[in-house]
Amino acid sequence: MTADNCKSDKNATGQLLDSLYLDMFHLIEEHTQCRLDIERTNASGAILLARTKFQQGGQSLSSAQIPTENSAEFNALCRVVDKTDDDKTDKVSIERHSVDKENGYVEPLHWFSVLPPMSLRTAVERFKKSIELVAESTNLQRELAKVLNGIDRLRRSLAL
Repeated sequence: MTADNCKSDKNATGQLLDSLYLDMFHLIEEHTQCRLDIERTNASGAILLARTKFQQGGQSLSSAQIPTENSAEFNALCRVVDKTDDDKTDKVSIERHSVDKENGYVEPLHWFSVLPPMSLRTAVERFKKSIELVAESTNLQRELAKVLNGIDRLRRSLAL
């Protein structure tokens, strides 16, 4: 290998490292913003739950309404699923099911009443959004780990 080829390879590797560092900083920024959104959304949902509890008083939920060991089994309306995309990257996604009592998908919101208060319905929506944000945060963490792995490999190759 000539000195010019070695120098051009190091320059190309340096440019690739710069690009990866920029990607890393953008991913860190996106992840931080996502974590802030999760905190904001959860706090908002918790405040709405507290408001519902305050408005409903002691009549909000009796122990007879909560499922027990003797209750009929039911399935979760949403599941966290690992999927592989077309570009062979693992991503976390949320799989939602519609309410279908025959197949065991029940709406827990109706344990409170047939017409739950607006604050409770809004809290449920906030927590659903929070679950979506957690999946997005997980995907950003995975991307960041790949970028950091690439940076580490390139730095090792430069050290040789």
